[in-house]
Amino acid sequence: MSKYKFDVTIAILNYNGLKYLDRAIRSSLDQILSHKTHQVILVDDYSSDNSLSYLKKNPLLKKLIKIYKNKKNMGAGFSSNLAVQKAQGKYFMRVDADDFLSRYAIEIMTEILDNNDDIGYVYCDHHRTDEFGFKTKVVKLNTKKKLYAHGAGILFRTDLVKRVGNYNKKLREAEDHDLILKLNKICKGFHLPLPLYRYYIHGKNISVLGDRKKYIKKYIENDKKF
Repeated sequence: MSKYKFDVTIAILNYNGLKYLDRAIRSSLDQILSHKTHQVILVDDYSSDNSLSYLKKNPLLKKLIKIYKNKKNMGAGFSSNLAVQKAQGKYFMRVDADDFLSRYAIEIMTEILDNNDDIGYVYCDHHRTDEFGFKTKVVKLNTKKKLYAHGAGILFRTDLVKRVGNYNKKLREAEDHDLILKLNKICKGFHLPLPLYRYYIHGKNISVLGDRKKYIKKYIENDKKF
């Protein structure tokens, strides 16, 4: 009997993402699955935009998703680590609050892991979208550099994430890059050339405002196998 209650956990990370949160939640809940089960959890990183008030006003959502709130703003590394700890799925995927999924994403990506024990994680191409969710371009994650720049929307084996020590709680940026580097030492990933993840970039993205490039440059310098 499996120690996991679900096949997949989708974890939505939210920090002041109220404007797009409903879209991320609906896309995660509305996955078309055949003979598979999934749970959706949400980790709120001490938002100040009434994100949790919105959820509390929707009793159906409260029944369908598990909500965890940080007592203060802790950053993406801490929030992702917490999500993995709370995950009850054999596989784990992180979705950022301003992004969303194709309805077939989980079904297709789990099939790859189910049938290939040597693959530790699956990553797909992305559709870049505008504010309203309309597709603007396809972003292909067909190189390591592109993969490391897009850490959300990857389906991991939960056991392997835990084996390498989970996401680094101390990293506010590039925590996904750090995790993938650790995983690559014990397993391999699989690039699925289908744009199943919807990615919206705007002026408030951490990847735009923060020092992600500086962190990644440091990792590249320290990792001879990059």
